[in-house]
Amino acid sequence: MLSKTLPSVLLLDGYSAASLAFTRSLGRAGVRVSVADFRAGTPARKSRYCSRFMVYPSPLDEPERFRGWLLHEVSHGGHEVLIGTTDFTMPLLDQWMEEIAPHVRVLFPGREGFRLAYDKAATLRLATEVGVEIPPTHWLSSSEGVEELARGSRWPLVIKGVSSVVSRDGRRVSPGVEYAWNADEFRSRFAAMHAISPWPLVQEYVSGEGLGCFFLRHEGQVLARFEHRRIRDTRPTGSGSCLRESVPPDRALMERSERLMARMNWEGLCMVEFKQSPDGTPYLMEVNPRPWGSMQLAIESGVDFPLLWYRVGVGEKVEPVLQYQVGVRCRSLVGDFKHLESVLYGPPVGWRLPFPRRLATIIAFLKFSDPRQHYDDFAAHDWRPGLADLGIYFRGLAGRVLRRLRRALGFDGPAVREA
Repeated sequence: MLSKTLPSVLLLDGYSAASLAFTRSLGRAGVRVSVADFRAGTPARKSRYCSRFMVYPSPLDEPERFRGWLLHEVSHGGHEVLIGTTDFTMPLLDQWMEEIAPHVRVLFPGREGFRLAYDKAATLRLATEVGVEIPPTHWLSSSEGVEELARGSRWPLVIKGVSSVVSRDGRRVSPGVEYAWNADEFRSRFAAMHAISPWPLVQEYVSGEGLGCFFLRHEGQVLARFEHRRIRDTRPTGSGSCLRESVPPDRALMERSERLMARMNWEGLCMVEFKQSPDGTPYLMEVNPRPWGSMQLAIESGVDFPLLWYRVGVGEKVEPVLQYQVGVRCRSLVGDFKHLESVLYGPPVGWRLPFPRRLATIIAFLKFSDPRQHYDDFAAHDWRPGLADLGIYFRGLAGRVLRRLRRALGFDGPAVREA
């Protein structure tokens, strides 16, 4: 049980779905949660469990100003626990830990494991060492290697930055993911990615079902575990999920995940993401070292990761939670609107992989009465964040529709969506 006096929390990255899940979970348990983000229009700000909201300088555009704000807030704001939930802030928390930790308890993964997971190349190499399958990967380190791969490869190739966010010219940017369908595309897109994230990862495309294994690990012991399967992604070409379902723990996937976490000496929350190919082979996609966006599904299924991690972090004894309800679904309504918009707009120029059909997508979108289904953004006890998120989405949609209309009428240049 939690003690009567609950240490207060400063929660960064308030815009993220993970932060909304943390706000609700900890707030309902009686924890005072102050939410902050560099965007004022943040859904978690509207939560009944948000006791205070603050705006900070962008950790992407102004990392040093953000550092100044953070150090002042943790030393003078009366907060007892600090939590970050995205790639925007967590690498900076790791970088500045020695300055932050004297003032506040930082709920953070083990730093050795975090740095390994944040470096995607290091993660994949470690996975091969412990016998976890990875997609066919090309380790490039010379222009000759790039040219050799361009001349004799299986297409498409997937090009990824080695980290989700990298520093460039005093700013922090996301390299993203690119697809190459022929040699010329590969040369140009590899060069563009290399300019942002030197020697990016190059992998052969793997199709299949997306599966996620989720853990809370403390002092070498798994205190909580969970597994889900993806049903729909926010972007049909690949992204986070907007609809997913809890499934029974797959012994082989759990064993692979735990073997990898043990090798990384993992401490804290962790998501291990796989794609299971049609022949049944589970390929490791990544180890996510931060709280994941689909966390509400685990909570609805009976594994309250935010509260469990908080309890561990403040020194409470936690009994393992290894069982949960299967067949539960959780949907991001705004994410599903984005999925629908993408499908109605059509596949990117040059896209050659399967793409959802419009009619089937509309029918699937309109299924609101499934008794198994819960929502990331809407909750019966806390519906205002969902309305705020819908408002943000529809304002953005209006702008996109207007721009497309202007292009259709010839006021702007042609719209081109590349894969």
